[in-house]
Amino acid sequence: MISFKIFIAVILSAGTVAAKPQHLLKIATLAPEGSSWVKAVRGIDEDVRRATSDRVGLKIYPGGVQGDEKVVLRKIRIGQLHGGGFGGQGISQIFPDILALEMPLLFRDFAEIEHVLKSMDEFYRAGYAAKGYVFLGWADIGFVHILSQQPVRTVEDIRDLKVWQLADEPITEVLFRLAGVNSIPLTIPDVLLGLQTNLVEVVYASPSAAIVLQWFTRVKYVTQFPINYTLGALLVDNRAFAKISAADRELILGMAQDHMAELSRQSRRVNEEAMAVLKANGLQI
Repeated sequence: MISFKIFIAVILSAGTVAAKPQHLLKIATLAPEGSSWVKAVRGIDEDVRRATSDRVGLKIYPGGVQGDEKVVLRKIRIGQLHGGGFGGQGISQIFPDILALEMPLLFRDFAEIEHVLKSMDEFYRAGYAAKGYVFLGWADIGFVHILSQQPVRTVEDIRDLKVWQLADEPITEVLFRLAGVNSIPLTIPDVLLGLQTNLVEVVYASPSAAIVLQWFTRVKYVTQFPINYTLGALLVDNRAFAKISAADRELILGMAQDHMAELSRQSRRVNEEAMAVLKANGLQI
C-alpha cells in the first residue's frame, strides 16, 4: 500500500512538472488582488495557457508586492520581472509622449478618448517598441476627481491645504507649481497612511481607484468636475517576449487585446457606479 501511494505521488508530481509553462512571464502591478485589473490579467493567463497547451503562462504579482512602478521598471531592466500593468506614472516613464493624453481638461467624454487612441495606436505601439516593450493593451483608469477633507471649489480653496502629488509625475508637479499649491510627493502605497496621519488632506483619483485603495475612508468631499483623464497599459519586455514562438506571440497579442478592451469597458461602468458608492458612504459632492 505504501509503495502504491509513493507511485501515485510520483505520477502526480511528474504531471505538475510537465504542466509548468516553458515560458513564464512575470507580471507585476500595484492593483490589489480581486481588482478588475488583476482579474483581467489572470483571464489572459488562463486563455494563454489553454491556447498554447501550457507552453506559455503568466505569473502575476498584485498589490505592489514587487514595489512601486519605478521599482518594477528597474526589475524589468535587470530581468527579475518581465512586464507590468502600469498606471500613468509607469507608462509615462517609459514613453513620455503619453503625457499628452493626460493634460488637464483635454477630453470631454469617452468618444473623444476612443477617437484619439484609435488614431494614435500605431504611434504609441512604435514608441513603446522603441523603448523595448511590447504593448498588450490600454486600460482605462478613468476621469480623475479631487477628494479632500475640506471642500475644494476653487483654486484658492486648495492653496491652503496639503495636497498629495504622485512622486516623479511631471504634469501635476508643473500644474501645482503654477497654481501655487503646496504639494507633497508620495508613492501610491504611501497615500493612505498620509491621509491617516494628516500628512496630506487632498488626493486625486478615479472614483473606483479611490474605493479600491481605501482613500475614500479618509476624506469627506469629492469634486464633481474631473481634472483630467488617465489610462494605463499592459506592457511586456521585448527580450522575454521574443523568446516565445511567433505563433504563440500572435495568440498572446490577440487575447491580451480582447481582455484589456473589456477591462476598459468594465472600468467605465465601475467608475460610474463608484461615484454613487462614494455618495452613499457620506462623501459630499
